[in-house]
Amino acid sequence: MTNIQSIRKAVAKNIRSFREEAGYTQETLAEKLGFSTSHIANIEGGKTGISDEILASLCNLFHKKPSEIYNEPDLDFVVDKELKLAINDSVKKVIQNSSNEIADEILRRVTNELTVRGYSERRRER
Repeated sequence: MTNIQSIRKAVAKNIRSFREEAGYTQETLAEKLGFSTSHIANIEGGKTGISDEILASLCNLFHKKPSEIYNEPDLDFVVDKELKLAINDSVKKVIQNSSNEIADEILRRVTNELTVRGYSERRRER
């Protein structure tokens, strides 16, 4: 699941919960916010995100902070997990690049040493 989908799911869950706590139907909430019932249904279904305008209206209507609308403990876990995976991928790339650079440097030095030894041995043979 992507971050956007996770956020929409958290917002949908919270809006539905706050609406039900207030005793509103989707129709009532739609009327209070000035939107269609289908728009509210899409938001609560996670199909549609919310604008800053809707966020402010919801906060005022439900007496909530924006962070409460977006709050989802599992969302933090998903973001942390995705961040950890991204960091791991970055570290792997850095290690791989470093390994390649070290291998190239060793190969260069060995080749250089062998070349110098070969030159010295040929010189001694003369």
